[in-house]
Amino acid sequence: MDNMKHSKLTLMLAGLGLAAGIAACGGDNGPHISGQVLGSYIENAKVCMDLNDNGQCDAGEPYATSDAHGKFSIADNTGNTNASWKNLVADLSNAKENDANGKDMGTQFSAGAFFLAPKGATDTVSAISTHLAQLVAGGATLADAKTALASKYGNVSADKVLADFNTDASMASVKAVSDNYIKTVVGTKAIRHIFVITLENKNYEESFGTSAPASNQAPYLKSLAGKGALLTNYYGTGHVSLDNYIAMMSGQPSTVDTQTDCFGLWSDVVDAGNDSANPKVLKAGTDANGHAGGGCVYPARVKTLAQQLDNARFSWKGYMGDMGNDLNRDGSKTCSFPTRTAKLAGKDLSKVVDGTQNAQAASASGDIKADAYATRHNPFVYFHSIIDNLDYCDKHVVNLDDNLQNDLKSIDTTPNFVFITPNLCDDGHDGDGTGAAGKGCKDGSPGGLTSSDAFLKKWIAIIQASPAYQKDGLIVINFDESNAASAPMTTSFSSDYSLMKLTINLAGDACCSQQVGPNVKRPDDQILTSLPVAAAAALGIDPKKLPASVKTVQIGMHYDGVGGDRTGAVLLSPFIKPGTVTNTGYNHYSLLKSLENLFGLAEYLGYADDPKLAPFGSDIFSW
Repeated sequence: MDNMKHSKLTLMLAGLGLAAGIAACGGDNGPHISGQVLGSYIENAKVCMDLNDNGQCDAGEPYATSDAHGKFSIADNTGNTNASWKNLVADLSNAKENDANGKDMGTQFSAGAFFLAPKGATDTVSAISTHLAQLVAGGATLADAKTALASKYGNVSADKVLADFNTDASMASVKAVSDNYIKTVVGTKAIRHIFVITLENKNYEESFGTSAPASNQAPYLKSLAGKGALLTNYYGTGHVSLDNYIAMMSGQPSTVDTQTDCFGLWSDVVDAGNDSANPKVLKAGTDANGHAGGGCVYPARVKTLAQQLDNARFSWKGYMGDMGNDLNRDGSKTCSFPTRTAKLAGKDLSKVVDGTQNAQAASASGDIKADAYATRHNPFVYFHSIIDNLDYCDKHVVNLDDNLQNDLKSIDTTPNFVFITPNLCDDGHDGDGTGAAGKGCKDGSPGGLTSSDAFLKKWIAIIQASPAYQKDGLIVINFDESNAASAPMTTSFSSDYSLMKLTINLAGDACCSQQVGPNVKRPDDQILTSLPVAAAAALGIDPKKLPASVKTVQIGMHYDGVGGDRTGAVLLSPFIKPGTVTNTGYNHYSLLKSLENLFGLAEYLGYADDPKLAPFGSDIFSW
């Protein structure tokens, strides 16, 4: 009889959303945190106070289980209600979604799926509160975060952002955001592990065509296009390298220095405020090189995908080919960048230049290892928000060969986001791929697409064999820009013929209404480097054929457009139908926007925020 009374009482309390809290915590004498888990209405979600701020519900953390209408009430007898916890977590692994009548909608959530809700805004726990929690983790106040989301979701009222969007027709745009989040971010077809492999300096016809001289050098890459999706109109966003990597990670456009790979002093970007046309874009002041709109390393307030992933409780790592092979050159096997290397070597930090602009051959004795790590292909070290905390950077930016294969052994050790930078030969930058004498890389490999194809053949197989990829993976293979070396060149001389100017004329074709940004102009001329005539042979110039008066060779860039020309890209995933081809226009800003969508992040950074920019969508994925 007592058991029957207890069962009836439990059923009555369930209708009020209280029974779960009592069952979880052994009583309801303490304070309560009550709310509702929303998609439509999420039943059987485990909602906990995330005391250790790890984005999971761990043993000992007060929790409750949501009822058929998504309601929960956490009874806390442990004194943590007013403690310094930051978020509620709703673990959706065993949850289901009900309509307003309590009918199961058949939604399936992926293992490990979760929502967040920041302290002070826990009446509803949903995709919307998750976005709110991410913005708050990034430094926004609750009020500002609500205002930002209200604008993003279609100018709904900020005080209604966290309301039950199922019962208010004016909240249709918010409900659409929630529905899409459940489908693409926490559903069973959600992509949870993304691998980006960025290669170098090849135009579309070289990589995927048939008529260019190098078009027969990448048969494996071409075969991959048939096993996934070929993006025929993917474009770089700049020339010559670095600004493309910056765009992928932050949405920031070129500075005068990043567009020329920071060949001068490795300087900070001087914060001159925000661009008047787009407040998410930094306006650069005059840097240590004396360049207006210049600089290499962005101030800490500039947000990156790395911080977005941190705030959303996703893991990430950058894996750099050859980084630290020669510590005398790179300074560190983790998080290597010029000022750190100079400091370790006791050099003048005010005169630092990037010592990794060229690959290093191994010594005959083997005392010096081949080292083809290039800082300019490592986007993470160009942001003070990452490098100012060396422990953090060392944990996240690591040597490729020492770490990736081991990390791929289990889902738990595979980062949610993996960015892979091959060395200067493996990425196709150095060498011409012909195997001809004197035309290869410093380590003796042929280079060009031949070496990048060999790199892909090795690593794609390893990644695709990993449990993380097989479960919910996506591989993106792109190129930073087209082949600038194949661009038309013009030669001119100073009036006294002591200086030869070699100018590379870059068309800079762009996609997707790409904007120039506040720091550079188009057309424009910039000097990349000046070399003594004795070094001209390294550029393929025979000094003997130059006038005897020439003492210096100057390499310059003439920019017409702002883009990096058409390169193409390949995507591989269990969620992509083999042989997919899309002619939609994409660029590096599109990639960033797509990553932000796939991970369900709260905002678009920099020019990824452009509403005209298409993210990867139904033209690629078979959802």
